[in-house]
Amino acid sequence: MAFSFAAAATTLTSPILCKATTNQHYSLEAQYTKRAAEIADKSSGFTSPHPNFGCVIAKGKSIIGEGYLYAQSTKCAELQAVEAGGELCRGSTAYLNLEPGDCYGDETSISSLIKAGVSRVVVGIRHPLQHLRGKAIRSLRSEGLQVDVLGEELQSKTVQEALKSCYVVNAPLLYRAAFRVPFSVLKYAMTLDGKIAASSGHASWISGKQSRNRVFELRGRSDAVIVGGNTVRRDSMHLHLVMICVIIW
Repeated sequence: MAFSFAAAATTLTSPILCKATTNQHYSLEAQYTKRAAEIADKSSGFTSPHPNFGCVIAKGKSIIGEGYLYAQSTKCAELQAVEAGGELCRGSTAYLNLEPGDCYGDETSISSLIKAGVSRVVVGIRHPLQHLRGKAIRSLRSEGLQVDVLGEELQSKTVQEALKSCYVVNAPLLYRAAFRVPFSVLKYAMTLDGKIAASSGHASWISGKQSRNRVFELRGRSDAVIVGGNTVRRDSMHLHLVMICVIIW
């Protein structure tokens, strides 16, 4: 049987090399965007009513600056990242877990990237609010920056995993934008025979330390805590004060 080395070389090399290069490139894109989501999650519960924003600025395989929105009225993530990177930001790529918003007419998040000389921006997901969706992306592109969005210009298995991180870190906002109702979490502890409280009203722990710590974490990420009427009537005034503070904040 005849065998062509030229044909074999064409068949075996070109497609494989191209595919490997693309996958490696997207793997790095996904890694940095996932990192942006991870640092954005550090401020969950403190940025309300704004989303959780994270920014990572990198050149090749090196991160030169990063930042995240600490709380309302603090420096935006993008400004923190370019300040950390300094002159190294020129020609770099900025990775954002979420498209920048336009809070009260403040476009610092966009202008800081432009002034720093960032040449490309990778966005995890577009802003979920309709009046802000795509606005920052258009502004950046109009200034000559290349903007790629995960799941649109960039698609791969690793990209999909990074997208999940971007969705999770701002799940409450995404849920509210999609369904027009608050994102809620139900918490209760139940015994093996289906009991959540004693009929006498006597309280005793039926959960462990690890689960209680998880409850405190969930409360810290919440804008309000809702309890039943009997809890309000029977518990101490400390609960009332906590509820009022959380709701007002």
